[in-house]
Amino acid sequence: MKNLKILMLFTAFFLMNITDTNAKLSVNANISSQPLWGPVSYDRVEYYYMPEYDMYYNSPKAQFIHRKGNKWIYSNALPYQYKNANLYSTYKVVINDPKPYLKHNFYSKKYKGYKNYRSKQSSIRDSKHSKYKVIKNHPSHSKKSDKHININKGNMKKSIHKSGNHKPQKKQ
Repeated sequence: MKNLKILMLFTAFFLMNITDTNAKLSVNANISSQPLWGPVSYDRVEYYYMPEYDMYYNSPKAQFIHRKGNKWIYSNALPYQYKNANLYSTYKVVINDPKPYLKHNFYSKKYKGYKNYRSKQSSIRDSKHSKYKVIKNHPSHSKKSDKHININKGNMKKSIHKSGNHKPQKKQ
């Protein structure tokens, strides 16, 4: 009976650790919700602050947050007044604090030197790293394989391999 209690305690402890690890993984990584214009090297992004436009972007919700008078406005599309904004070249600050726009004075002062800074940050769109393939509209998204491409022509199916060898095969 004592051994059974120890075994049950050990099993419960083991299962709690697995659940805790899975929770940490789901909280710590949100690559698939990051926009293509986001900078590379971040597995988790809650917000981007763009000093040039004095606006935020909530990555998990895909919402822009900008100020209109004394109010913060949330929109799913780039606000009209920023229609000419180049989100790929503007400097972006990753902020993983909740609601950073409520501490806007702090962030705007801290990053004011980046208002007219042309970013040298590489964007997710241009990254070849496989972890970004999960992002919809990424150039590598849903590619089956980089090594094998099928081209259909009439009754023949031609397989082109990276090595340059061509192997005609009958279409089935």
